[in-house]
Amino acid sequence: MKRLRYDWTVFLFSALLLTSCALGEKEAEFGGYGDPGAPKASRSEAMPAAEMQAADVMEESVSEGNVPEQIDSESESGETDRKRIYNGSAGLIVEDMENTRQDIESLTMESGGYVESSFSDYLVLRVPAELFDKIFEAILEMGRVEYSRVETWDVTEAFADIERRLDTAEETRKRLYTLLEESTDPSERALILREIGRLTEEIESLKQQMAIMNARISFSRITVQLIPRIQGDLSRNDIPFGWIAYLDPLYPAGEKLRTKVSLDLGGQFAVFSREKVFLAEDSDGMQVIISTVPNSPRGDNNFWQRALAFHLEPFYSEMTEIKQNFGDEELLGVELVSKDREPFRYFVGIISDGRDLHIIEIFSPVATVDFEPIYASLKLGEIK
Repeated sequence: MKRLRYDWTVFLFSALLLTSCALGEKEAEFGGYGDPGAPKASRSEAMPAAEMQAADVMEESVSEGNVPEQIDSESESGETDRKRIYNGSAGLIVEDMENTRQDIESLTMESGGYVESSFSDYLVLRVPAELFDKIFEAILEMGRVEYSRVETWDVTEAFADIERRLDTAEETRKRLYTLLEESTDPSERALILREIGRLTEEIESLKQQMAIMNARISFSRITVQLIPRIQGDLSRNDIPFGWIAYLDPLYPAGEKLRTKVSLDLGGQFAVFSREKVFLAEDSDGMQVIISTVPNSPRGDNNFWQRALAFHLEPFYSEMTEIKQNFGDEELLGVELVSKDREPFRYFVGIISDGRDLHIIEIFSPVATVDFEPIYASLKLGEIK
């Protein structure tokens, strides 16, 4: 029994150590909460001798092959085998919006894709990744192109990281089940069961993230805004601020993110890029996007909130001004509901740091979704 208790203590501490290391790496990728200039304690300073021995036990286990090797970035042919996500967005000026919509939907389905959402003047399509270029070009030929954009997200490292974390968690849980069968001590069994429960939740979360990421890799997204050739008195071309005029619920307002973001939306969201912009999506199609645009003309958060409300309200059925906190920053913005029979919900928020505007966008294809849990996550985040 003493031998079993010692092995269990060492194993549990080692499992927790690996988990905390993984979380530390994840936090560092987003900028973290700590002082970047603070000195880091050495390994010997950070843990007592007994805990160092436990860590060494797990390090030996890892070196023996319990954690999978990193994927080879090159195939046998020498070509780089990368996992990429393609997003296309276009605005088309058309003669007949309904006929054009039907043509686009038919093209999508005939190509093996599907229509994710279809609104009065807005379509969200999913098409096979290998046909993305061909289908996108065909769609652009269906009207006069007002704007078009293509973005590529390389998620190779992110995908491999999730795979490694999943394999490690599953191997750790397997060993815990073995210890559970051997243990007869009630307190030990309770601790083992608690750790198994935590790992099971983590495994399900990682599997969900992999499923979302695989779906985005296999099926590229194309969003199309349909603009009638003869418009009334209301036109987005009249909006004097370019980034507001071309806001797209599923496309970043800016091409890059010129700041660090620390934000944890929970295990139900998969993060697709930590390089150009922050982009996260859940299995229901809800997205959180953070990007940066120039602060031109120079304005503070209040100025840009008023600009968003004034220029976007006519295009939506509902508009609510929102004030939130993003860490130590004040986040002002607007929450919008589209005019469609089955409307979507869209939030646009601004944080001004003088030279730049950091734009936080939240989209849900279903208007009845409550954004409050996302707002709560934003309050815990940090942008700097």
